Order: sequence, then structure tokens, then C-alpha cells
Amino acid sequence: MMKNFLCIFLIILTLCPLAVSCKDKGKAQMLSFSQAQSIDEMKKLDGKQVSIIGYMSTLSPVSGKFMYLMNLPYQSCPFCIPNTTQLSNTIAVYAKDSKGFEFTDRAIIVTGTMEFGDYTDEFGYEYSYRIKDADYSILDTSNMSEELRLWQQIASTDVLTEVNNMFEYVNFLCFWGTYTAKFESGKDYLYPSNAVRFIENDGAQFNYGFKEGYFENIIKTVKEVDENAFKDLVSIVEKTEALADRAYKDIKDGKYSKVNEYSNAFKDGRKQYKMDNADAYETEFKKIYSDYSEWIASWEI
Repeated sequence: MMKNFLCIFLIILTLCPLAVSCKDKGKAQMLSFSQAQSIDEMKKLDGKQVSIIGYMSTLSPVSGKFMYLMNLPYQSCPFCIPNTTQLSNTIAVYAKDSKGFEFTDRAIIVTGTMEFGDYTDEFGYEYSYRIKDADYSILDTSNMSEELRLWQQIASTDVLTEVNNMFEYVNFLCFWGTYTAKFESGKDYLYPSNAVRFIENDGAQFNYGFKEGYFENIIKTVKEVDENAFKDLVSIVEKTEALADRAYKDIKDGKYSKVNEYSNAFKDGRKQYKMDNADAYETEFKKIYSDYSEWIASWEI
């Protein structure tokens, strides 16, 4: 169920990075990371020249044949929808010649051709569109606005990467029954006792989110940059913490059932665990993550 939700959610969120403006840059239509609403609207740009302002992710290939463009600086890994390799608030941009892109940490304006399709790149990231045959130029940000200064300041703390990890943690708490793991007997779903170990044991995959003060430290870092400018982000973290607390309590209280559902991982139907409140968790998680995606995409140069 969760994987089906994420596939549907991808259609919404992978489009959130882009938007059409009435402005033109030569023949190119100017895009924004914040205004895209539907795949139908974005498909109208298929094959057209577009321009967008952003920053290169440092994870972009050394070869320079493509880059990951984000609307915030200093980020290494592209953002993805939790528990998937589907890009969110990140755009894959492919160079128009064999020389490729030379890395820069400065703000850039990219111009190229919008292309839709099903893409999986060499890092395993998946996306429904890309900008191809692209080049870029450096933007002059010497007269930096106060908003841009704040944005660069919070991006430099790496707290937004931690927020992304936070969503991975709460996704596991709510939907651990959809995860698979390698056991001595082979590949299988996680059992409740395994899920608890993944959360509570020191050094386990999701133990970082279980540690005392985890959410409070994220909020503290955000407030140290500016308590008022990022109050929406603080609210998102607080709502995520409340959801995590309820889901963890339900695991400990045994509020889950064994159900028979088709599995993409195993290509068959078999008994697996599902939280009794999974549907409510799905709705709430989707809303919180959507709010975060819209918030992060709203910051523009």
C-alpha cells in the first residue's frame, strides 16, 4: 500500500520543483521551483526551451555530463520522496555537449529543453522529466537580498538534510511492514521485533531518530538561524514529531495486524504486517511531507 501511495505521490511531488512563468528569456520560458501544479500543465512544456535558477548539488557526476539542480546551496544529496529513489525538489539537467558542466557552488541560471519520460540515472535516481541540451551562466548575487542571505545561511547548517532524514525515520515508524530486509533465511518482510530493533538498538539504521532530543535539536538549529523566518519549518518538524510519537507507541502497544497483500518486492501475495492506523498515517504523512515540499520549493533567488 505504501509503495502504491509513493508512486502516486511522486506524480505530485516530482512536479513541485517546476513552474511556468509569463516571463521569457529569449526563446526560453522562465521556470520556478514553486508553482508547478499538475503533470498536464508541465507536459505542455515537453520539447520547449526553459530556464531556471538554482544551485548544483555536489553529488553531480565528476564527468559533468549532468547535474542535479536544487533551489538551495551547499547540498550534497538530492532530495527524494522517503523510502524511494524518486527525486523531489531536485531537477536533473543534462549538458548539451561532451565537455559537460564545470562544477560551481555559485547560483546559476540553466537553459535547455524540457523532456518527459521515465528516467533512471547512473546513481539510481528516478524522475519523470529532465532538462537536456543545457548550459548555464553564473548569476551575480553580490547585492544579496535578506531572504537569500537567510536561505544560504540555513542551507549551510545542513539542517535540511537532517529534516530529510527525519522524514525517512517517521516513514519507517509508520510503514515498517512494507520494508524488506536480508535475514539468514533469505529476504523477508520485517517482523515487529525486527522493526523495534531497527529503531531502538544503538547503531541500527533508524536509531538516530529515536535518540533523546532528536527533534528538539533540529528545531534548535533552525531557530538559531532565525526564529521568525523559519517558523513554518519548525511547525513541520513539530507535527512530524507528534506523528512519530504516535506511531512508535502503536508499535510498542502491538497495534498492527498480519494481512495478505500483493508485494512488488516478492511479486506475489503473502502475509505481511500492517499498522492498524496505517491509512490515517498515510494521510497525515502525505500532508506533512507535501507541506514541507511546498515550503522548500517556495524559496527562490
